[in-house]
Amino acid sequence: MSSGSGWNAAQLGYCGNVHPAADLAALRASIGQLFQGVRRRRGLPEQDSGLWISARAAEELQSPLARAAFLALLRDSGLRLTSLNGFPYGQFHQRAVKAEAYQPDWADPRRLEYSLQLARLLAAGLPEDCRHGVISTVPLGYAATWNRDKQQLAEQQLRQLTAELAALQRETGKQIVFCLEMEPDCVLETTDQAIGFFRRWQATAPHHQYLALCFDVCHQAVVFEHCYQSLERLYLAKVPVGKIQLSNALVCSLPACDEQRRAQVLQALGDFVETTYLHQVKAQSPQTQLLAWPDLPAALEGPPQELAQYHELRIHFHVPLFSEEFLLPELRGSQHALHQTFDFLADHPGFRPVLEVETYSWNVLPLPLRPQTEQALLQGIAAELQWVETQLQDRQLLQLQVDRPEACAHVS
Repeated sequence: MSSGSGWNAAQLGYCGNVHPAADLAALRASIGQLFQGVRRRRGLPEQDSGLWISARAAEELQSPLARAAFLALLRDSGLRLTSLNGFPYGQFHQRAVKAEAYQPDWADPRRLEYSLQLARLLAAGLPEDCRHGVISTVPLGYAATWNRDKQQLAEQQLRQLTAELAALQRETGKQIVFCLEMEPDCVLETTDQAIGFFRRWQATAPHHQYLALCFDVCHQAVVFEHCYQSLERLYLAKVPVGKIQLSNALVCSLPACDEQRRAQVLQALGDFVETTYLHQVKAQSPQTQLLAWPDLPAALEGPPQELAQYHELRIHFHVPLFSEEFLLPELRGSQHALHQTFDFLADHPGFRPVLEVETYSWNVLPLPLRPQTEQALLQGIAAELQWVETQLQDRQLLQLQVDRPEACAHVS
């Protein structure tokens, strides 16, 4: 991230959780083939990363020889390790993940151990001209299984994490900041909840500066937040934001007076039902109250009259950023939330978090929308990054020259 007037193309990365990489061998293969494929399509000699490193791969990278070889691979591949996604812990593809995506949560010692492994790896892998790195992580846990005891354990472990990060900075000179990623149906879901948590955290934690927020645009759109206003409130409340994940939610408009058309729309929406990920659904009443379903099948299997009273459904399904319509005109993306986010960045020149595209669900899209080859997937990811470049350029936020001393993360 730049502390100047914007970002350059090389600073715009994408989150690697779109690529299956359950172990170190698969991660190395994805870097050598897939990340490089996207970078080359963009015509860049190097590109910042948003790598996802699974717990198994992180454990393998504790070996000094394996780590040295891995860091050499990054350099040879033109991949600058400036950010990590530390949210998914284990397998993230090829089987039902659903609510297991939030396990282990921050009350579990495994989450702390994994996070410290990632922090040490990122500190070792940061480019020489970069003193700061960010890692996104679980927003404490899944609300349906949370309680006061877990909250206390989570905060204890976060205090231990941040104390270790302070020690790591003294040892290496590199500041690694963990960013809690708000998500629908999690302990931290809304801007209000995030502000409340960070007010308490900043007042009581001795190393509070090593914990920040990850703002995922899709997630906040799903819960009907106005992203410009949400970011403004976080900014005024002095909640640090280390990363913005640029993502596009699925929005379904329901015809109010045409039962036949509404049935057609819901049938098309049913094509997005899949077995791997959790796709929370939210609707808003005229009184701005939210109705929530834990997953898309639960919303579609309910009484038809229940949905008929709502004008719009918002679904936690990461769809490609550049697409405005999916299968039917009533199924579209939440690009309005992305535009609100870019507008906020343009109006706040001192606010410069890491920007990463995160569309991990390319391979579970309905068949007519799904890339059928690896090359089509890489082209789609490159097109998303090009779309982001265009949005930044339209707001005079795209730097044409790479300014190396400023080409690293900073928490805003």
